[in-house]
Amino acid sequence: MNKCILLIAVLIVSLAFTAGAVAANKVVEVEGNSVLSREDAIRQAQRSAVEQAVGVFIHSKTETENFVLKKDKIMARTQGYITRFNVLKEGKTGDLYRVMITAVVSLDKIKNDLFAMKILLDSMDRPNVMILIEEEYIGMDNIGARFAETELYSLLAAKGFDLVDKAQMEKIRVLAQTRQALAGNMTAAKSLGLHSGVQYLILGKAVVQDIGEAYPGSGMRSLQASLQVRVIQIQTGLVLGSVVKNGVVPHISQLTGATRALQISARKAVNEYLVDTITNSFQEYLNNGAPVKLHITGVTTFQQYNLITSTIETLDRVVTSKKEGWSKAGGLLELDLRFKGTSEELAQLLDGLSLGSNHLSVVHLTPDRVDCTFQ
Repeated sequence: MNKCILLIAVLIVSLAFTAGAVAANKVVEVEGNSVLSREDAIRQAQRSAVEQAVGVFIHSKTETENFVLKKDKIMARTQGYITRFNVLKEGKTGDLYRVMITAVVSLDKIKNDLFAMKILLDSMDRPNVMILIEEEYIGMDNIGARFAETELYSLLAAKGFDLVDKAQMEKIRVLAQTRQALAGNMTAAKSLGLHSGVQYLILGKAVVQDIGEAYPGSGMRSLQASLQVRVIQIQTGLVLGSVVKNGVVPHISQLTGATRALQISARKAVNEYLVDTITNSFQEYLNNGAPVKLHITGVTTFQQYNLITSTIETLDRVVTSKKEGWSKAGGLLELDLRFKGTSEELAQLLDGLSLGSNHLSVVHLTPDRVDCTFQ
């Protein structure tokens, strides 16, 4: 019975690792041609495989341009990205060698290099991020130095993220909305993010505890840090997820041990969760647009309704336009858009837009809504 349970446990763990491996790799089938040699044809096929895998991360025109500028650096590492390959078929027509291969390409390695070369974040207009972490110390004095927040700030800044500057953060900390957001009020968190002009808010709590002597008679204390963080996408108000990361450090000094334990937790949170969560979300936002509500007053006929809705659907950077309702009596037309840009950029497109003998005028603007009149 115990052997059976053990076998099942091993299988479950194996499946978990297999699923992780699949998620971190891309399998592609590509052809390579060369007049030089069979080996060169294989190299050309491998380069094509890597280019296809890069396409997982590179979508927009700007991203592509940034990639092209540094393409040689990426392609020089082809062998490091391909974990294995098999030749499916090969042949020679005259002087031309043709090879078809299937290759397994490591997405993790490619993404790390794209980050290292600043291609990803440069092409994403660098999402603005705000970090708010409260700290609690158990079995020791409350240091009040915001070690976890500072470490997260430094790590994300080093990777190229745009962060709210420290002077602005000092003003934000004293707001009632900040306390409410840290207490778990997502409405307050979204409002705080909108008024601070950020796309993402990282909220969390760090708990540091002196759990006793590290080794009997050593005089060293064991400091344990637990950092819980969650990421809120501000325009949608969605919590993208949360994670808890831990760090344990033995040290003769409580302060030094606590600091290092928090640094370990912060590094894990950034490298194993935050970077992927934010960049994946922001790429989806860039490719599929952000939600923006559009309210237009003065729409008094069905003909006007049809003219406006059909025009909005064809505007540059409008991905989708969903009709939420229209009332002839009130003259209010409500649309839910997916727009590749900010509400201010949408307002610039709409203000003064001619529609028949009338035009649109923007009368009110918030980070997630544009109000217009039709006159």
